[in-house]
Amino acid sequence: MNQPLRIGIVGCGGIAEAHLDGYKNVEGNQIVAVYDISKSSAEKMAAQTGARVAASLEEMAVKDQLDAVSVCTPPSVHLENCAPFLKAGIAVLCEKPLEVNAGRAAELAALVQKTGTLFMTAYCHRFHPAVLALRGLIDKDVLGRPLVFRNIFGGYIDMTQNHRANPKLSGGGVLIDNCSHSVDLFRFLTGEPTAVSAVTGNLVQTMPIEDFGMIHLSVNDKIFGEITSNYSLRGCGNFVEWYGTKGMAIISYWNVGFPELKYRVDGDWIEVDCSAYPNRFIGEITHFVKCIREKKTPSITAADGLRASQIMQAVYQSAEQKKWVAV
Repeated sequence: MNQPLRIGIVGCGGIAEAHLDGYKNVEGNQIVAVYDISKSSAEKMAAQTGARVAASLEEMAVKDQLDAVSVCTPPSVHLENCAPFLKAGIAVLCEKPLEVNAGRAAELAALVQKTGTLFMTAYCHRFHPAVLALRGLIDKDVLGRPLVFRNIFGGYIDMTQNHRANPKLSGGGVLIDNCSHSVDLFRFLTGEPTAVSAVTGNLVQTMPIEDFGMIHLSVNDKIFGEITSNYSLRGCGNFVEWYGTKGMAIISYWNVGFPELKYRVDGDWIEVDCSAYPNRFIGEITHFVKCIREKKTPSITAADGLRASQIMQAVYQSAEQKKWVAV
């Protein structure tokens, strides 16, 4: 039997709990060290896991003989937080977006390439059960060639005390936060966008970031997308719609009364059982761990994270300039 992988966690907030749950549900992992600028947060996670609280990232990278680390901090410090581990040859799973802007994302991607260290960008929605099932339908050509992608992610979140409301930490509002996932899903399920157009605004909450955003995407004027996200629409559903030359499919995220995935080609809707897939965080960690053990390149690389950041930079440019922007 393989020795347990020695895992570190950097940043011990809410998203780190999701990573921790993933590691707990994938056999052969041991959380041995945690770090957070808030010592109380680090101590709380250490108590959960039996891990050591590291004094610094540099100490953690040297002292704890880590095989891998999850970086779960705000985007503004991803570059600095990943660097010690990349230089030490320790595999990194880094939360999205890769950084606060495309320039810093490019620096991080360049460091990954220079060190040759295994790196995965944590676009967990690629591992969402219904997304994987839809990808299977697409690969089997059940729905035909892609034509239109539509997606909405939203709901009410009080951003008053949320670090994501600080653009210096987050890089922006709901667009870079939620829609970076959506843009990655567009790339995964549909194609590589060549131009984007966007609008932003504040529907309900007044703050330095947008609480609403809408993006239109084009793939050489042959495939089109519409992405909407918000922090302020109470009761907002979360859906992905995919339209092809033969049929269409709808993914429902946790909407009561809706199946996880249904599709139709001609006639009645067909519901797809997605229960064979684990939840997206367990799926993400499973893939990351497998890549480490088998020394394989993850399916979502630093280059994917950089590409999403470049697209999001064009999105904000479009919203500011009120015109289509090539990507």
